[in-house]
Amino acid sequence: MKNLIFSQDNSIEPNGAIGVQKCGIVFWQKTGFLRHCNALGFQSIITLVNKKFSPSNIQNLGDTCFIQFDNDDNKIIFLSLKKEKNSNHCFIYGESHTVYTDFKFHLFALEIVSYISKQIGCKFYIDDATKYLKHNSIEKLKEYIDNFEIQNSESPDLLRKVVIEKQKQE
Repeated sequence: MKNLIFSQDNSIEPNGAIGVQKCGIVFWQKTGFLRHCNALGFQSIITLVNKKFSPSNIQNLGDTCFIQFDNDDNKIIFLSLKKEKNSNHCFIYGESHTVYTDFKFHLFALEIVSYISKQIGCKFYIDDATKYLKHNSIEKLKEYIDNFEIQNSESPDLLRKVVIEKQKQE
């Protein structure tokens, strides 16, 4: 996981839309010269993830993808191809609400992001609620997940519903 950079600084995310994550991970591709992704590359990454990690379900909506594991609605990784602000370049953005599951899925999600990073030869910034990449402690990771309280307004698949509704409107 050496190609993952822990960050909670939204000024370095290309669209400046990252806040401090509370329920898992948010990740985005570190962009720079020849470090961008396009639609074909994005679809190739989804294919590679499918072959390597064998998810139970993939909902591919063009530049948005939900990858589900173990037929569990809480074990989902969301991937998206986003345009940089004031540019034609695209980058990979994603998130996963890993604290709704367990520490093993959190580590698994980080492994998948690391794998994607390796495949495209680019580092990823990770806003990790548990700060696992910073402290590298399984005990602290378990403690964070065990003590996480679900807010009434939060839902593990809320993001998926919002994105699908937005796709339908377009």
